[in-house]
Amino acid sequence: MLTVIPRCFAAIAATALCATSAAVSAEGAPAPEADARWSVSGFGTLGAVWHDEGDTQFRRSVDQRRGARANELDFSIDSTLGLQVHGALTPQWSVMAQAVMNQGRHGEWGPHLVWGFVKYVPNDWLELRAGRLVTDIYLDGDSRHVGYAYTAVRPYADVYGRLTYDNFDGVDATVQHAFGDGLLRFKAFGGRTRGSVFLNQREHPVPIGRSFGATLDWIGAELSLKLSWGNMVSTRSDLYAPLRPLLHGVAQGAHALGDYGLAAQASTLASEITDSNRIGYLGAALAWERGPFSLQLMGTEMSMTVFPGFEGWGAGATAAYRMGRWKPYVTWSRSILDPKDRQLDLNRPIPGALPAALAGYPVAVDYLRGVYPSIMGYTRHDQATIGAGVRYDVADNVALKLQVDRVDAKRSSTLLDDRGYVTGPRALTVFSATLDFVF
Repeated sequence: MLTVIPRCFAAIAATALCATSAAVSAEGAPAPEADARWSVSGFGTLGAVWHDEGDTQFRRSVDQRRGARANELDFSIDSTLGLQVHGALTPQWSVMAQAVMNQGRHGEWGPHLVWGFVKYVPNDWLELRAGRLVTDIYLDGDSRHVGYAYTAVRPYADVYGRLTYDNFDGVDATVQHAFGDGLLRFKAFGGRTRGSVFLNQREHPVPIGRSFGATLDWIGAELSLKLSWGNMVSTRSDLYAPLRPLLHGVAQGAHALGDYGLAAQASTLASEITDSNRIGYLGAALAWERGPFSLQLMGTEMSMTVFPGFEGWGAGATAAYRMGRWKPYVTWSRSILDPKDRQLDLNRPIPGALPAALAGYPVAVDYLRGVYPSIMGYTRHDQATIGAGVRYDVADNVALKLQVDRVDAKRSSTLLDDRGYVTGPRALTVFSATLDFVF
């Protein structure tokens, strides 16, 4: 891993050189209203993570293919490098692109485009953007990749670590107006979903999907509030498609044997396995700061329609106190995601002598007995984290953070075992250190 990081920095440095050259060339070209003004900026995190819980990989988000293993100092979980190029073409038109290098979902380190849009601002109350965008769900900025913007080492892994379908190619529109002693802002967005998760040695991308939603913010001098609502709909999700004919076969066999209760259960479940998945999100967050004190509270409600259907919630809180360059803090988060109750009573006795037409029925029932519990728990999750840390601002654009977290999971789809599968009960202490910077 230590040899990978220098290659990542070198690759982005080369990208920056190319972007700067393009910017210089663009500055020399005439524009109808004014010369374009270009700027290049960036951000990064060099992070280290360690824990000693055997057969456990700690991840900050479910789109990471691997996590930090026991008794190994891991530099891949939190380390990130980003480059941003902004061009003000006219007073109304501008463009922006942001590339980020971090651990990809295949374990590779390579740049990927997080932002890439054209923005049009016709007046002081309306803003329109089109291109690659990110859903607006974070209090500390518009990205989970800029570690410097956050007080703690990382956004709540229990909550935000599970919301990884946050990129989309589409449009958004923002309307803002002064309200009271603050600014009221409303944003609506929609487009094609981008993102992926990694569970049980299997990647779950979104081959065809769309995202849409809205956020409402009120930003004051000391208090900020955010309401977020979103939906991601995947039009092609065939993970459990092979179960449909199996359940139909069990329904027909049970009906032929007079077990009408099991027949109805299996038939109903077969009809609920669809080729789409809708992920719904509703969140509320509050940030307050007065003098050296600061406080954040957030809560979410989440649902997924992919079979058998899941519902859950998440919450997080961070309190901090600024003492010059030092900022000690405590943080807490918890998230739960449970399957909906889908009854399938497979423990009923099967007659010993069966007609030849039903010879495959016991095999189908035995197979479902084995796989149905794992299906119900495929993304089941109940995890809580409490942590404490300190942030030291080395300079105006550099921060060092040290943090210790106690993670207590009854079941987890964020943690992985050493084989790469979701875990059962786990309790581990995670030590983290990061150097965050912007330039």
